[in-house]
Amino acid sequence: MNYFHFKSKDNTLRIYPLVCMHLGASQCDVKFIRDHIARIKADPNGRWVYMGDGGECVTKSSKGSIYSQLLSPSMQVEACADLLEPVRDKGLFGIRGNHGHRVYKDSGLSFDMALCNKLGVPYLGPATFANFVVGRTSYDCYFHHGTDSGIGLRSKISSAEGFARFIDADAIFTAHSHVAIELQPATTLACDNNKQKIRTKLRHQYICGSAYDSRTGYAEEKGYPPLLPSYLSVQFDGWIVEGDAQRGQQCHIYRSDGQHELEHEYAIKYVDIHGG
Repeated sequence: MNYFHFKSKDNTLRIYPLVCMHLGASQCDVKFIRDHIARIKADPNGRWVYMGDGGECVTKSSKGSIYSQLLSPSMQVEACADLLEPVRDKGLFGIRGNHGHRVYKDSGLSFDMALCNKLGVPYLGPATFANFVVGRTSYDCYFHHGTDSGIGLRSKISSAEGFARFIDADAIFTAHSHVAIELQPATTLACDNNKQKIRTKLRHQYICGSAYDSRTGYAEEKGYPPLLPSYLSVQFDGWIVEGDAQRGQQCHIYRSDGQHELEHEYAIKYVDIHGG
């Protein structure tokens, strides 16, 4: 387990989790990713966190069709880094995803570490705690790519909620299930012995979405309900009221309407430029 600390210069910090882009898959919505990156670039208070699965990373021993990938895993690293170049200076850190980990299990080379190194952000392994100081308010957050979640929405939520059994944080960020959801905050009660009163704490949880359009491919073959790309951002506010640090979190979700064609020509041009 790792620890990350970041102090914002302003009283507002917006975190944009970037996860499940799946570059290299024909179902990757590159336009949706580009639009989201432009949103981050235009946000003076925005910072992004990489949460894994930047590439599709199908290997001979993994799920998926290795011959339908539009890019090889090495080219997926390059393509992902190229897309994130406009916001390179806004990256905080990265963690591991299950797709990138396929490459590590087959070769000993870490896809996610290679991408983080190329982008110049710390690679913090499978999970990390992150402390964000915004103004005079401190937020403890936990980031994990997520685990197997099933098909139904209730199953996806239940999988995410499992982290709350052992993680004490103001916000828990997970993904993997390709849905973008802000869960109902959980209320925890504790004794504040210094002030001799009961302390109430809200623990927020977020499932961070994906850029994968599942109307075709593996989901179609298996008869799964289709999911369109969606991402979220979380705003952390830092302000003082009557001498006490007040905690404020606001979530915004961005969804694709599925009305544009996927940009397969991006992969073709990339292969032409870099060889393959």
